[in-house]
Amino acid sequence: METTRYGVRFETDGADLFVELHANDALNRQHLLERVVAILEDRHGLSVREHDNGAMTEVVHSDGSTLLAWLSISGDSTRQSLDDEGLDEILTCLAFLAYPPVVELSRCDKDGLVEALG
Repeated sequence: METTRYGVRFETDGADLFVELHANDALNRQHLLERVVAILEDRHGLSVREHDNGAMTEVVHSDGSTLLAWLSISGDSTRQSLDDEGLDEILTCLAFLAYPPVVELSRCDKDGLVEALG
């Protein structure tokens, strides 16, 4: 079975965060985000993997699946590994992308009747 490499990139001021996931399945956008969130939520192991362009953090899920994450200063191809705080930042961004919050707006009149605002 062919393995596919998926990438997620977050543009931030001065530096970009990257996540790379290898999967045997064909994933759509939603499934990719959900899989990455699941791995980052259940970090079973972390290690730093050296690469030609620097270092990356390898995150291992309890089911054995892994992903790579790194930071790259904008305009530079050098990779820097991420600590737990950096991974938490990625997880927060991904959680909102994968599971957008439901926002309910309502108005309550003088009589106590609640009306949903569209």
